[in-house]
Amino acid sequence: MNTDYVAFEGVDGSGKTSYIESLTNHLETKQIDYKIVREPGGSKLGEGIRDLLLSHEYEVEPLTEALLFSANRANLVEEVIRPSIEAGIKIISDRSAFSSVAYQGIGRGLGFEKIYNINDIAINGYWPEKVILLDIDPEISLRRQKINDRIGSSDIDFFKKVKDGYLELAKKFEDDFLVLDATQDFEFNTKIIYEWLDVDWT
Repeated sequence: MNTDYVAFEGVDGSGKTSYIESLTNHLETKQIDYKIVREPGGSKLGEGIRDLLLSHEYEVEPLTEALLFSANRANLVEEVIRPSIEAGIKIISDRSAFSSVAYQGIGRGLGFEKIYNINDIAINGYWPEKVILLDIDPEISLRRQKINDRIGSSDIDFFKKVKDGYLELAKKFEDDFLVLDATQDFEFNTKIIYEWLDVDWT
């Protein structure tokens, strides 16, 4: 595998969990050490922030939301991601700081550069080396969702903006992003992912 830090991105319901499970099961068979993290969450403090961010109990303003996400990431990098990478353990992440650029920067209208810069400070430059973006029409992805948390229950126009934000990111960082049609055959996409990450398919 040609990278230490891989993130799976996409709007809610795009299938990230299934692809992460497939990849990590395969890494296990190849005896490659890995750690799965999720955002928000990923640490004791992070899981507390996750509960706050996703609960319907709170009304969270866009900038407050963005700053809470970045605080979670600052903690996650220091407690989990950086030490794991330094120990030779691969990080497989369900979302990353790129999510905030798409969700809060574009979706919430706070601005691409503003949210990118906030997160760059928070994570001290620990951006994923490779990002798999599962691109899907939000009309389809929202029908797949099983749990509607505070952010996941946002209206369709919000998720269309998020999708556009992700595609803008993929264009800006084209060498680091692999964009896949999330409605394409799962095995077909999985093989492309393995080849891109230089993971032995057999």
